[in-house]
Amino acid sequence: MSRNLRTASILSLGALGASQAFLAPKLPREVSHPGSPGVEGVKPSPSGSSHLLTPCALVSLALGAAAAGRGKRQKGLKAVSQAVALQPDVDVERSLSEFVPKIQALKKKAEDLKKKDLKKLVAKEPPSPELQGACGEVDQLVSGVVSAIDGLRDHVSKLRDSELRREVYAMDRQAQDWVGKVEKEAVESLTGYRDGVDTMMEVHVVGLSHHSAPVEVREKLAVAQADWNAYAQELVEFAKDNQSGYLVPEVSVLSTCNRFELYFASPEMKKFDAVEAVHAFLSHKSGLSAEELEPYLFSHTGEDAIQHLFEVSSGLDSLVLGEAQILAQVKACHEHAIQKISEDVPVAGSGGKIVAKMLNAAIRMGKLVRSRTKIGKGSVSVSSAAVELMMSRAMQDLRKPANKLHVSIIGAGKMSRLLLLALFSKHPDIKVTLVNRSVEKAQEVLDDDMVKNRGGANASVAPLDQMFDVMRQSDVTFTATGSKVPIIHAKDLQELERNLMLVDISVPLNVAGDCAEVERVTSYSVDDLKKVVEANAMKRQAEVKKARRFITEEVAKFKCWQASQGAVPYLAALQAMAEKIRREEYAKMEHKLKGLQEKEKDALDKLTRHLVDQLFRPLYYSMKENEPISEKRSKIMALREIFRLAPLYKRGLLTNPQEPAQLNA
Repeated sequence: MSRNLRTASILSLGALGASQAFLAPKLPREVSHPGSPGVEGVKPSPSGSSHLLTPCALVSLALGAAAAGRGKRQKGLKAVSQAVALQPDVDVERSLSEFVPKIQALKKKAEDLKKKDLKKLVAKEPPSPELQGACGEVDQLVSGVVSAIDGLRDHVSKLRDSELRREVYAMDRQAQDWVGKVEKEAVESLTGYRDGVDTMMEVHVVGLSHHSAPVEVREKLAVAQADWNAYAQELVEFAKDNQSGYLVPEVSVLSTCNRFELYFASPEMKKFDAVEAVHAFLSHKSGLSAEELEPYLFSHTGEDAIQHLFEVSSGLDSLVLGEAQILAQVKACHEHAIQKISEDVPVAGSGGKIVAKMLNAAIRMGKLVRSRTKIGKGSVSVSSAAVELMMSRAMQDLRKPANKLHVSIIGAGKMSRLLLLALFSKHPDIKVTLVNRSVEKAQEVLDDDMVKNRGGANASVAPLDQMFDVMRQSDVTFTATGSKVPIIHAKDLQELERNLMLVDISVPLNVAGDCAEVERVTSYSVDDLKKVVEANAMKRQAEVKKARRFITEEVAKFKCWQASQGAVPYLAALQAMAEKIRREEYAKMEHKLKGLQEKEKDALDKLTRHLVDQLFRPLYYSMKENEPISEKRSKIMALREIFRLAPLYKRGLLTNPQEPAQLNA
């Protein structure tokens, strides 16, 4: 009895290890054995039968072999062979379902033996000759069990109708699907390729501004407004790929003294290549290496690009918060983007549908922010603040309305020009005298295009030696010269016949401090203007949050419209397919229409076209609905798959360069 116990105990452990080594790589583990509760084994079949080849079942098989042997190895091997040998036409699961209960019974007996005598056996040191002999016999038995198990595994693999085999195949297919899904998600995460909608376009902006680059770098990329279209067209050709076509089919240039930005669109599935191509183009045009230029460049894609453009047009990204000049520059950018070739326009714009629409939306956004918020209210520059101060203090200091004042400006430099622009934007017909050492230079300032466009009908010039005569006839005098010492003192202002407001915007000061003590004189310096500027800047900053709310709403609307444009090539293909079917069917019936007059045939042709249009109309409207981008993608994919459509493009820039455009319009 002791020998049987030794054999059964050691064989149990050996068979378990062998089963894991030989079968674990070949068989599924996520199954359960109805005959062995709590053991991970084989999944029950629909018929209720059990699968063999679980670790627990293999231990039972080994125990059965040991009990059957009782010291005679050949008889034990024969019992094992008879237990596992199956004919090709016998179902594995059914045979084993009959065999497993017997194995379980033998296992229970062996466990009972272990509980009683195992401790006594293993405590003997050193092992007795009897134990050593038993171990040798167990080794031989284990070899036989392993050979039998290996034969069973080969036999099962040959049974084509085995439920186990079918389950393995099913699990393999599920695993492949799962791996494919994981790979797809990984690719989407790393590359941005999503859902395979190859007709969708993405918008980008690449550039630099006063925030990121010094003027020395900005001037290397600056482009004159007259050359914007040629520059954009050069980029379109530069980014052309002989294999996949135009990476950047739509471009528009915005180049000002404070910023240089390229707004462009690319196929969504080529967006990273497109951005890289633009960076390479800018490096080429600037003469700077990538290492020298990259630190100053910024790039935005998708919603971030739209958000940036809308903030630019609204004045939120300007050097002076809320300034209006940038909106005019965005308008010019849009005008160039949509220009067509003419006598005055040698190169057409390259804006395209997406970029042109985005720029147009940015113009509306800029107007909306300025009308619905106070972002543009209040002067935030010294020149504008000087005019605002004059207007606010005119009645109190001078007893006159601002539009009735006579203004004189001393100096004809940059600050004087800005003063004129600010003054004429408020009162175009106000009376102004520009005093300067060089009368010709003063006249040039008045003849400046921007100045003349804002006003100046009652403006005149005077030489510097007439300065005090002009001041005595003026209500307000602005000083903006480059003098390093004061040029106006209290002694020069004695016996004035009218009230005089002095506004000094020069640094160093042009007006001496003692002028404020003169009767009928009110004097303001640049420090007073800074207070006005700071107060107005704080008011504008408080409006930024409100402006951003409007921008966020408009960005979402534009993004939805942009996504809907991915359906346009498929809708065009569907319309072309329907028109082809309509013509073919009409041709088949034409011999039956010989009795009809031409007007009747035209009416019938018009009727069939109208029917096709009416059938497709709900589809067109559905693509325009305001909905999540994911739903829009699903609609486009469904449209493509249901009708098996290949996209038709109106612009040849989006087709394969080795093939002609599919649709020219």
